[in-house]
Amino acid sequence: MPKITIACFSLLFFLFSCYSKAQTENKVTNKEPHSTDKGSVLFNTNKADCISLPFGYSDLSKRKTVDSVLSAIQDENKLKEIHGLQFEKLIRKDLVWLPEAYDVLLPFSTSVNEKNDPIKTASRFLCNGDYSVYFMAVYNTVRYAEPFIEKIYLVSTKDGKLIDMKRIYLNHQGEMGFANYTLFNIDENKIIALQDYELTENPFQLKPLKKYQILPSGKFARYFDKDGSFKNDEEKGLVKNHHKEGKWIETQPNGSLDAQKYPEFTDSYTYLEAEYKKGLPTGTWKFHKLLQQYNEKTGEPLLNTRKKGSLIYTETYREGALEKREFH
Repeated sequence: MPKITIACFSLLFFLFSCYSKAQTENKVTNKEPHSTDKGSVLFNTNKADCISLPFGYSDLSKRKTVDSVLSAIQDENKLKEIHGLQFEKLIRKDLVWLPEAYDVLLPFSTSVNEKNDPIKTASRFLCNGDYSVYFMAVYNTVRYAEPFIEKIYLVSTKDGKLIDMKRIYLNHQGEMGFANYTLFNIDENKIIALQDYELTENPFQLKPLKKYQILPSGKFARYFDKDGSFKNDEEKGLVKNHHKEGKWIETQPNGSLDAQKYPEFTDSYTYLEAEYKKGLPTGTWKFHKLLQQYNEKTGEPLLNTRKKGSLIYTETYREGALEKREFH
C-alpha cells in the first residue's frame, strides 16, 4: 500500500501546531503549505468513490438519553456504514499531529508502541468542488483485544495541499464506566452536525449540538441556522451569513495550557475575547482567567458567577491562521 511521505505530513504538523502542546511556547509561527513538490499526498482521487449524502447519524436530535446514545454507538448497521468508507491506507503515527478534544494526547504517548492505535485514511471521500474531504480513523487497540475505531477526522485538501481538519466521531472508553462520545451527520448541503455526549458521575451530560461548514478556502467554520445575536452558556456574539462575525465572548475549557508551567492558569476554563471575520479567527484574541464559583456538591461551575480575570496570553490571527502567541 502507498505510504504518505514525511514531507507532506510535516505540512500538516505546522497547520495544526496551534492545537498541540507546542502552543505553550511564548511565540508560535504557523506556516501555511505552499507546495507539494517534495512529495505528493497519496489520497484517492477517483470520483467514483465519492460518498452519497446524507451520511452519518441522521437522528441526532432524538439521541437524548444514555440508552439511545449507547444503542447508536453499538448499531451494527451504522458501524458497517462507517467501515464501508474503506479505511485501508495506514499512516505512521509520527507523521501526523492530531488535535484532541478531551485533553488526551494519544496516540502520541511514548508508552504506546507503533503497533497500537493505527491511523488509516479511507478510500471513499467527500467531493466538493475545488476541494475534497477525506476521512481519517484512529483505531484503539490498547485496552481491548478487538480493535475498534475510536476517532474519525475529516481532512480537507485543495490542489493537493492539506488545509484543515475536524474531529467528527469519538468513542472514548474511560475508567470506571466514564466515557466520551461524539456522533456526526453530514447533510445534503454538506453541513456537518456534531453532538457530544459525556458519561460521568452526573451521570449523563448532553452537550449543545454544533454545526460546521467547509468554507471555499477549505477551512472548517461554525455554522448557525439563523443570523443575528447568539447566546448560550459558553459563548455570545453576532452571527452573519450563518457564521461568527465581529467580537465574541467565549468561556470554555482550555486544554492547551500546562498548569504546572503556567501556575497562574488556575482553572480549566478561560474567558476569551475573540474576533471573527466570515467565520474565521482574525485580529488579536485575549485569553483571561475565568473567575467563577462551583457547586459544592456537584463540582459544576455556577454560570451566573463567571467574571473576567487578569490577562494570561494573547493570540494573533491573520486570515484564519495563528501567527503568534504571547504570554503576559
